[in-house]
Amino acid sequence: SRRFIATAAHCIQQARIRDIIVFLGELDTQNSGTVSEPLPAERHRVIQKIIHPRFQFRITQPDRFDLALLKLSRPAGYKSHILPICLPVGQLDLTGVNGMIAGWGKTEASTGTGTSILRTASVPIISLTECVAWHESKNINVELYNEMLCAGHLDGRMDACLGDSGSPLIVKIKERHFLVGITSAGFGCGVEKQPGIYHNVMKTSKL
Repeated sequence: SRRFIATAAHCIQQARIRDIIVFLGELDTQNSGTVSEPLPAERHRVIQKIIHPRFQFRITQPDRFDLALLKLSRPAGYKSHILPICLPVGQLDLTGVNGMIAGWGKTEASTGTGTSILRTASVPIISLTECVAWHESKNINVELYNEMLCAGHLDGRMDACLGDSGSPLIVKIKERHFLVGITSAGFGCGVEKQPGIYHNVMKTSKL
């Protein structure tokens, strides 16, 4: 849709609408000149935020139904670097499928700030059963539900991190890109057997 942006509910739950600004087609948030940006980003104000009615903020566990929509004040202008993404229809078994994540979050958990240049990484989607087992092997008690997805490498090689919340987990199926997850939580960043936890868009794409 030209008017709606998907994100994580916990990112905007307490934010005032007038303080939320959406940039579309952004690559380098600081315009540092480090990378070429042949096309400009679009700046949009938000007129409505819609938080999933079953969203539950939880301090020590992944939030439940961590999904929200932002309604833009005007339609997005589609260009080669600003395009809509497909939503999955029905339930897909994505176990073992590689997904792409992207964001401006930290590249190292110990660093103070995120990156100003958009980064991407490929992470395999794993079953919730395996996700729980990985965490248990690290003595981490994690509560997962069907509206969640896990994705990450066994050795923690690549992962989302602080500052990436609300960003997409994307899979490519038959030359089309689908939004299947929203970055939600994780116990550490890029740590062995501690994959990222995402809201499963397939469970709510019809709401």
